[in-house]
Amino acid sequence: MQAPDDDRLGRLIRREATRHAPPPALAERILADLRKAGVGEPVRPPHRPPAWRWLQAIALFGAGAATAWSIALSLLVMPAQDVMSESVADSHVRSLMGSHLADVLSSDRHTVKPWFAGKLDFSPPVVDLAAEGLPLVGARLDYIGGRSVAALVYRSGQHVINLFVWPASADKSAAPRLLARRGYNLVHWTQGGMQAWAVSDLNASELQAFATLTRKRMAASDPAPP
Repeated sequence: MQAPDDDRLGRLIRREATRHAPPPALAERILADLRKAGVGEPVRPPHRPPAWRWLQAIALFGAGAATAWSIALSLLVMPAQDVMSESVADSHVRSLMGSHLADVLSSDRHTVKPWFAGKLDFSPPVVDLAAEGLPLVGARLDYIGGRSVAALVYRSGQHVINLFVWPASADKSAAPRLLARRGYNLVHWTQGGMQAWAVSDLNASELQAFATLTRKRMAASDPAPP
């Protein structure tokens, strides 16, 4: 008898294999016996998970990554002044940690102001508010918005007030604006070619009063050479 060709033989094998396929119970019993004998299940070829599984994996990547991504997105759409206020609040918090509050300790403006000479490319205005119960206690250098700034430290009772000062991008003056960041109040204004940020845990009205008084003293003080 002549042997069938390859195509006919293949069709015959597939048909017979389908007709005599073992029942599912037999397959499960064979797998169970293999497991008892210490043999693992057959290795299945890898397959690509459905798209929803990738989305689920991304969603479960971690709260930290999701938070960082949301912060990055918020910074992209946040107005420039609000981004700056976040940096100012961060600098205030850092100053309250350990011994970072002041590089020079003095209540004398004639000591504090010259201390900045050679350390900054501008001369910050320094006013004395001791008579109003807001004594100057010192100053330090800080770094905000990609540049070095002057940080003047005042006190109101047990409350610390950081007054950050550096040159404004424009000579136009701007009235004080009250903001709140990280549980602290901030007041921002520009005058005399300088911008100032006052930040403290004082309540809003007290910090605004400090800002108003400081602005008046800055305007009345004679400009000193850099």
